[in-house]
Order: sequence, then structure tokens, then C-alpha cells
Amino acid sequence: MAYKDSGSEGSDSRGGSRGGFGSKMKKKGKKKKMSFRKKRPPLNLVFDYRELNTICPFLTEEGKIVPARVSGLRAFQQRQLTTAVKRARQLAFISPISRDIIH
Repeated sequence: MAYKDSGSEGSDSRGGSRGGFGSKMKKKGKKKKMSFRKKRPPLNLVFDYRELNTICPFLTEEGKIVPARVSGLRAFQQRQLTTAVKRARQLAFISPISRDIIH
């Protein structure tokens, strides 16, 4: 004869459903959207490799280009910035290693 435990095989030892958290599971609602908007640079902002005053705020201390999700630039502005920074590095206006401006 086989001996059975006090509880049945299909139920949890605490009783109730086998869902883990019980039968009362909360449904996740919609996330609230943030009420503030990120400040974006103006649309008429144009990047040129010779104008280092407009390029330098978009570079990190290591000389890397800040991503668009951080800087708030639009896609065409980010492409202009990338080409301007690369040209300035090639012509040695900006140091390729750091943010230093070479005169």
C-alpha cells in the first residue's frame, strides 16, 4: 500500500491556487507619460567645422559626440554635427582625443 501525504498532489500546501502569488494577481495599468518636454535646440541651428563655438557644447570631456537622445538634436542636425566634428578633427581644429581646441 502506498502512503499519501496529508495534502493532495495537485494543490499547494497553503491551499488555494498554484499561481505562486495567489489568485489575486494585480493587472498592470498604463504608465503615465511625463508632463515635461525636453528643451531642444532651434531648427535653424547649422553646424560648420570652422565654428567651434557651436560644436563644442555637443562634445563630452573625452571628445566624443553626445548622442541625439541626450542632446535633443533632430536627425539631420545630428548628421551635420557628426560631419562637422569629423572634418574639424581631420583639419586639427579639435583634438581627436579630448575636447581641447587646437589653435
